[in-house]
Amino acid sequence: MQVPTGIPVSIRTPTLLLAASLAANAGLVALILVKAPAVFQISSYRGGTVVSPSPEAAAAPANASGNKSVAAMLAGLDKGDLAAMVARLRAAGASRSLIKALVEARVRELFRARRRELGDQVKIQPYWDRKFGRLDPKFIDAANALGKEQNEMVKELMGPGEDDSDDPVTVALMRMQEGGMSHEGFTRAQSIKSDYGEMESEVYSKVNGPMLPEDIAKIAYLEKEEQADIQKALSPEEFEEYQMRNSQMSSYLRNTLQAFSPSEDEFKELYKVESDFDQQYGSPFTAMTQDQMNARQAHQADLTAAIQQALGPDRYTDYKEQTNPDYVNTSNLVDRLGLPATATQDITSVQNDITKRADAIQSNTSLSEDDRLAQLAALGDEANTKLTAVLGDNGMAAYRQGPGWWLFRLKPKGK
Repeated sequence: MQVPTGIPVSIRTPTLLLAASLAANAGLVALILVKAPAVFQISSYRGGTVVSPSPEAAAAPANASGNKSVAAMLAGLDKGDLAAMVARLRAAGASRSLIKALVEARVRELFRARRRELGDQVKIQPYWDRKFGRLDPKFIDAANALGKEQNEMVKELMGPGEDDSDDPVTVALMRMQEGGMSHEGFTRAQSIKSDYGEMESEVYSKVNGPMLPEDIAKIAYLEKEEQADIQKALSPEEFEEYQMRNSQMSSYLRNTLQAFSPSEDEFKELYKVESDFDQQYGSPFTAMTQDQMNARQAHQADLTAAIQQALGPDRYTDYKEQTNPDYVNTSNLVDRLGLPATATQDITSVQNDITKRADAIQSNTSLSEDDRLAQLAALGDEANTKLTAVLGDNGMAAYRQGPGWWLFRLKPKGK
């Protein structure tokens, strides 16, 4: 990984953990209330006390269809105990996902006044002020704490269980992330990651400008402890499965190697090489000191040598070419146009040939300036013809705006 000198790199940016904003489907709730009034004639949790439904709510008149009005049902839900509501819904055979939707809706209502009070504390800065859009760290901490309390109430009311386990899309996505891990192991790892993410966000929320050495030290410590705790919570095999699918390093490698198309063994070898280098010289996935950045820059040759040894000479040649940003962008364009994968190499071969010949023209001191420009222009025409034959007119226009920047070197100035 090449890290620009003097520029701190952090993949983890500060996030305001507003506890995933507990969504409520009011239309669904209203429909349920109309269809099953006897089950839902209970209400909410207030400060840990249970308040029984009022006689007025219990005796609310039925509407023309024989059901109590939606308004009466909602009024009843404002007065009772959420724990009792959950118990009655379970006894009635309601699904966990349905119960959770109702619990989240009611808990959100319980917290609405406190969230409004907190929102009123936000000072709106003029849009031309440099502080526009920035939030006070104290506000962020308070919002995070409130969101956490809100989530904890939902968790306590729902008790243990696999939420959304019956949703095919969720199951498919989790299966992809879990790999060969057990569901329990994956859940433990994600819980640890979430806890440390909150702590890191607290550090980042207080940063207003460059990070101080103590900020960098805190983030580095939390990163190290997070990895250690996840490793302790999993077996060695599960930890490797988790890292290969969910770590920042694996995400970085998938992005970098997308045109290289490594085998599983090659991916694992490169993961080890890059991870060992990060452990020795600091990771760009978190805040780095200037000394760490300088050390990484000074030892890039060591990283290159380790990659070459891991891949062998032939695959390293492919690696060098196919991880070049121009090659990756060309490959993405080829995919976008629906062309055969071999088109990427065809385009790259034209680029390599034309630029090599252009360099020879530029270095030929026997040529007059007019002859040099004429020969470069001819090369430009040749390149345009060959590339258009592969990409088509539409693709060629896109290529010029991206990886085809080198074509402009062949044009005379002013043209």
